[in-house]
Amino acid sequence: MRTILVGAFALAALTACAGNTPVATGAPTSSPAGPSAAAGAGSAPTTAPSSRPAASPGKTSKAPSAAPAGTKTTKADVSQLRSLGIDLDAGVLLDVADDGVDRYLAIGKDGVVDFTGTGKTDATMMSLKAAPGGARNQVLIQPPFWNEDLGTGSCVTDTAGAALKLETCAAGKPAQVWTVVPAGDSGQFELRGKYGIVRVDNGKITTGTSGRSGLQTILFAK
Repeated sequence: MRTILVGAFALAALTACAGNTPVATGAPTSSPAGPSAAAGAGSAPTTAPSSRPAASPGKTSKAPSAAPAGTKTTKADVSQLRSLGIDLDAGVLLDVADDGVDRYLAIGKDGVVDFTGTGKTDATMMSLKAAPGGARNQVLIQPPFWNEDLGTGSCVTDTAGAALKLETCAAGKPAQVWTVVPAGDSGQFELRGKYGIVRVDNGKITTGTSGRSGLQTILFAK
């Protein structure tokens, strides 16, 4: 009886020990990511934006607008000269007034210009034209025969010496701009250039105070 009880107790003890021993398991298996994890992973951008936002425009200088096509340069006011009977924009003889002889401004050899003309020729035909950008009563003197071809043309130019000179016209050149100074209301005038009033003594322009300064226009076509 004692033997059976002892055996029974031994069997019960072994069973209890077996129940308390932890069961060996394999390596833990990772559980699949839950919805929150998936959402977190998807929130990070996977690619860079296709382009950067355009920079805000900075302050830029506005280019000056071009002058309208066909704009013409303002010319000198020569209305007073017209009212006094001084011929403009036509072929004329520039004559020394009241000297009793024909002394016309003429183009000579090598472009020298003096009052040596005595008749109507290509060399003595002149034309007074309102000076572009000029002041009141300012003109250019352009002999038509030397201005028939296309181009800038030729202008009578004042010089520091006695005789004048025929040169290629140059816009705004002071020596080519002449001021017509009316002498009363008779149509006579003086011609003032860069180097002073033109004076003529026996057909030659002088540099002093001698000679005549009164001039007049005579229409070439008369």
